[in-house]
Amino acid sequence: MARRIADALRDIAVLVASAAPPEDVFAEISAQAARVCGVSAAAVVRFTEPGAEVAGRWGDVDAFPAGTAFPLGAGGALTLVRDTGLPARFDEYERTDVDMHGLREGAATPVVVEGEVWGALILAAFGGERLPSDAEERLTEFAQLASLALASADARERLLESRERLVRTADAERKRLERNLHDGAQQRLVAARLALRMVRNQLDAPELDAISDELGLALEELRELARGLHPAALSRGLYAAVGALATRSPVPVEYDVVEGRLPEAVEIAAYYVIAESITNAVKHANATSIRVTVTAGDELALSVADDGIGGASFEGSGLVGLRDRVEALRGRLRVSSPPGAGTTISAELPL
Repeated sequence: MARRIADALRDIAVLVASAAPPEDVFAEISAQAARVCGVSAAAVVRFTEPGAEVAGRWGDVDAFPAGTAFPLGAGGALTLVRDTGLPARFDEYERTDVDMHGLREGAATPVVVEGEVWGALILAAFGGERLPSDAEERLTEFAQLASLALASADARERLLESRERLVRTADAERKRLERNLHDGAQQRLVAARLALRMVRNQLDAPELDAISDELGLALEELRELARGLHPAALSRGLYAAVGALATRSPVPVEYDVVEGRLPEAVEIAAYYVIAESITNAVKHANATSIRVTVTAGDELALSVADDGIGGASFEGSGLVGLRDRVEALRGRLRVSSPPGAGTTISAELPL
């Protein structure tokens, strides 16, 4: 038993040290708990205000996948753990009025994070399976030793949620500023330039042309600033926005981009990755061609490849901010840039 727990904790520690996504850590803890306790299914469950949510699970049964939220009624092992803060076992799920997808028995032990009962680690027996008589004792011993990994995964989960909220809030504020600039300052500059041209024609005063040109430059700079805050082209979708980037690029850009609308936060993140990658290729890579590819399935996958000199990295580049934005949405950003062989920047974003 002690050897099995030690091996399980080692595997979990390796996963935590690799900065794996919290959902992967919760799933691995569930798998190791099931193996240590000799059962076919286990889960990490987080208590919420109305009930509970499956944070991670392991087992052949498709019931209760990660993310499943459910209320806690008057009975059940989870309810007992929540109410008492103690390990519990419940052997009468078949007699409840709720469809439990064949769940027959459950044993659960509390997961304590920062002195509070955060949730529970639960073992489950479906169909003809029975839990070992000492299931609660085995599970409690394992949970106590795995608590640091659980706390670490929870802290990372909260950090990612916080970063995601910050990204969404910042994008909303940028969108508001872009709209205010377009409807306010830009329109006033356009009106002022038109009025100046009318005065110039009425007075036949060519000396006013220089002032009109300065107003035109100021208007264009303001438009560029607004595009940087929130790209207006995204109002027509990522395909149109990438097309606009390709049109403005001095280096030829070929693109194969999925059409149709995507979640706003994903569209914005994908756009900034593509825009920054094209800018870097134009400014630093001595590239003669750029290719952009975007596909969508369970996740959005994009790549921007150039035929330049290579040697790019995250250090000292705008890619650091892009990586933070992508990771805040639970995505991944990678750079492949061997010297002399071009650069490929790729990202995956969950949909």
